[in-house]
Amino acid sequence: MKPLHVLWKKPSDGGAFDGGAWVDGGGLALSNLATQDVMELARSIGTAEAATWWRLDLGRLVPLSMFAVLNHNGTQTARRRHVVSNHADGSSPVYDTGFELMWTPTEVWGQQPFGAFPFSGIDIGAYPGGTVDLHVAPSTVYGRYLFTYVSDATNPAGYFQAGRFMAGEASQHKMAFGVKVRSVDPSECRRTRGGLRLVRRRPGYREVSITFEHMTEAEAYATGFEIDRQLGKSGDFLLVYDPDDAPSVRFRRTVYAALTETVGITTTTATMPRRYGWGINAEELI
Repeated sequence: MKPLHVLWKKPSDGGAFDGGAWVDGGGLALSNLATQDVMELARSIGTAEAATWWRLDLGRLVPLSMFAVLNHNGTQTARRRHVVSNHADGSSPVYDTGFELMWTPTEVWGQQPFGAFPFSGIDIGAYPGGTVDLHVAPSTVYGRYLFTYVSDATNPAGYFQAGRFMAGEASQHKMAFGVKVRSVDPSECRRTRGGLRLVRRRPGYREVSITFEHMTEAEAYATGFEIDRQLGKSGDFLLVYDPDDAPSVRFRRTVYAALTETVGITTTTATMPRRYGWGINAEELI
């Protein structure tokens, strides 16, 4: 199986945001992009490109391989660009994604009858955890300053907003067979004396269970052990099952989550070199 990508070290959370033109009051400040609550939004004051960008000073040279904008209101024509530089003015970039569409065509070909297939190819239902703009670099890049530009001038809302921005170097781990991604419905059901079924609906979320059976000592203790120790149940991370998945599947298996328990490290072989096991049991943050 291809390796799971886990973005759990997020230097973006400790950086300083500035740039663009963002609402200061009403709980809509640009700094909200660094909070765990994806419903705590940062909102621009307009849709002009001069307003819908930000600079992140990471404080030092850091490795970066994955960039994600969560719970954004970009239209289906919205485009985004990430630029990594070692200069505060963004000159001499070490990495530049160029402008990319924030929405990816996710409709499964043939699942809609002729005439009903959306012209854009975008199935909003393929983003069960909300809108996710994801970019994975071909290789790790290093930089201090990260610029993000959004181009969505015709957004009918009159502003651009997002609930979370994450950037860092994603760790990669080969998974054992048996990965489980489950949609959880916490709604309450009961029946009346007459047999009528009543349901009190509550928002659903996803749960993920993943095991790793043949990790090296370095992988097990530098990553698995540290995720359990540093994040515990309160820390957040982004799980991407496989960035090379077909778009129709990729975002159904991309989960912004937190651990439900710490599994611990298990020695799985008796002979040298030792191999170790670990696991992720996590639930989606919504």
